[in-house]
Amino acid sequence: MSIDRLLQEGSIHAFQATPEEKARVMSIARRDLALAESIISESLDWAYSIAYNAVLQACRAYMFHLGYRPASSEAHKATFAFMQIVAPETLQKTIDYFDRVRVKRHRTVYNEAGLVTEKEARQLIHKAKGFILFVERELKLISGQL
Repeated sequence: MSIDRLLQEGSIHAFQATPEEKARVMSIARRDLALAESIISESLDWAYSIAYNAVLQACRAYMFHLGYRPASSEAHKATFAFMQIVAPETLQKTIDYFDRVRVKRHRTVYNEAGLVTEKEARQLIHKAKGFILFVERELKLISGQL
């Protein structure tokens, strides 16, 4: 898979985001991460889902920064396909993990409650924290702001 192929398929589009748009999406990522942490004792499924959304938003900010955005059709899937292409080698296993989380999150939101264990929710929150820090560093290093 390549960026050119994702563009040809219509899975992603070229997009020039403003610094404010990138900052807004990262703000959503940080908000969702904090919310996931705060509700983990109340609902493992929702903590997992919200932590996943934090990761998704950070991925979107990274895409925006590189000049792309996901298409509205299958946007989650396209976002992770893009990240699997552009993420540094050191993050490839983490991106693969997040893509597996995407599938489980879909099941727990739409089909079957109670699928998420406390260990899974805490692991996702932990990995989401590290990933959000990575994206924040990358955006600041490259753009000098955010």
